[in-house]
Amino acid sequence: MPGKLIIVITLIFLAVFAIAGEKNKGIKPERAKLLQTITDFYDAIENADYEKRISLFADDAIMMPNGWFVAKGKDEIAESIRKGKDAVFRLRDINRLELNISGDLAYTVNEYYYTYHNKGDEPDWKKTKNVHIWRKQPDGSWKLQVDIWNSTPE
Repeated sequence: MPGKLIIVITLIFLAVFAIAGEKNKGIKPERAKLLQTITDFYDAIENADYEKRISLFADDAIMMPNGWFVAKGKDEIAESIRKGKDAVFRLRDINRLELNISGDLAYTVNEYYYTYHNKGDEPDWKKTKNVHIWRKQPDGSWKLQVDIWNSTPE
């Protein structure tokens, strides 16, 4: 009898894991695609690749920078980002607090230090945090839909 019970329990566990695996089957590839897009976004910031960074925003995206005006749509966001070409914008110590995907939407919550200073000046690192909302596009790529950040008191 104990042998049959072990077999039944084993079969139940296998069935549960098979169902869970089937349920999450589509999430893992989407998570990998999203994580690559997020990496590309932060690499574009690190490498001052303004055009790559702009390309990762959805056409109808919204950017809400700390202490600045709301930029609506890719054209306004591009104008805002390109205005910063004479300055240095860098991030460090990025800590992802949360990442979640639900259907065609995903979000990340991050905290990090940033500097935005004139070229040639010493960096002035400030602690901040952001929320990014990502939306899957019809072609299957992920684009940044909402980019909002604000300072953290030190």
